Amino acid sequence: MISYAAALDIITRAAVPLPATQQPCDPLAGLTAAADLASPVAVPPFTNAAMDGFAVNSADTAAARPDSPVHLSVAGSIVAGMAPPATSAAGSAWEIMTGAPLPPGCDAVIPIERSEVLRDPAGRPLAVLLREALAPGHNRREAGEDFRAGDRLIAAGRALDAPAVMALAATGTTGLLARPAPRVAVIATGSELSGAATLDAGLIRDSNRPYLTSALAGLGLPLVASSAVPDDAQAFSRALAAALAAADLVITTGGVSAGRLDFVPAAISAMGGEILFHKAAIRPGKPLLCARFGQRLVLALPGNPMAVAVGLRFFVVPALRALAGREPEAFLRARATAAIPNRSGLTFFAKARAWVDAGATLRVNVLPGQESFRIAPLLAANCWAIVAAGQGDVAAEGLLDVAPLLPGGFPAGVA
Repeated sequence: MISYAAALDIITRAAVPLPATQQPCDPLAGLTAAADLASPVAVPPFTNAAMDGFAVNSADTAAARPDSPVHLSVAGSIVAGMAPPATSAAGSAWEIMTGAPLPPGCDAVIPIERSEVLRDPAGRPLAVLLREALAPGHNRREAGEDFRAGDRLIAAGRALDAPAVMALAATGTTGLLARPAPRVAVIATGSELSGAATLDAGLIRDSNRPYLTSALAGLGLPLVASSAVPDDAQAFSRALAAALAAADLVITTGGVSAGRLDFVPAAISAMGGEILFHKAAIRPGKPLLCARFGQRLVLALPGNPMAVAVGLRFFVVPALRALAGREPEAFLRARATAAIPNRSGLTFFAKARAWVDAGATLRVNVLPGQESFRIAPLLAANCWAIVAAGQGDVAAEGLLDVAPLLPGGFPAGVA
């Protein structure tokens, strides 16, 4: 039996990043940048107004005072999408809209609500009275203030999510080197499992496969294969062979403990798979197994529901990140609201709730019902509390890591 850290290291080392190819920027869902990408242009591409108001030369406003306003004639109007005028007369102002280019010689914008405007009968501005001096750059967006040409736009290993798509679109980037989303297959084992509306005697409903399907879909990873097999080594081997032909990572549930019908390790070995480890010092989920067939990975999880949830969160997700070429996750630190007992030598993943208290401290409360078969506490949880193997019991107010139930962050107001 190996430690959680050692098991994680083996898995992430075995998960060779998937090959990268040049990809068009539409669509990008599920892809990961394979190399740093520089911005090809400046954003904004030109200096523009940050507010609706009047563009002026700040030097023309130097004498403006509340009781002694500066009077500037309005030379014209500029709206977003227009080219700026070629010239601008000294001592004049321009009506300007947010995002419109600043005229030559104008280096500041006074918002419309802080201006006194003299208008003609048609409502067009004729002159503006300014009662305050403006500093150069006031309400002005500089060309390249967001991205300069040549700046790193996207870092290698970044998920090409909606913010990344926004940045790529803003710079006119049409393609980049990216890795695909890993392909995943799931095999649930157990003659006792049923998907029928009515259960026969001795059967239970399969909750693990729907859980994995839903969780993986939430991560943008729909399954390429999904099957349930009885406690039969030949049926399992056929299902695994089919899954390995389609997937980069295969998740199995059940059949990895020490019972007479726990045939998964032997079946994997008989098929030529290399077992990298079997059993990790964790709870729940100790009988976890990791194997590989060339560069295809198999993570065999115990069949109890919480062993599956922990296996997915703390072993499958890191493997998927490694396959995609992404950096490991960083978890948050929280203070325990009460003492947490822990068995010596085991890393404990506890269903828990985290929140930020009035003093802006992240706190975590381990929920009752930590048995590996109990699903109800998972419904009440918003995170996992992680008690490291060498940490022993955690005292009240002691620090420990917390991770959201699935990647993507904590609910609003937690962290």
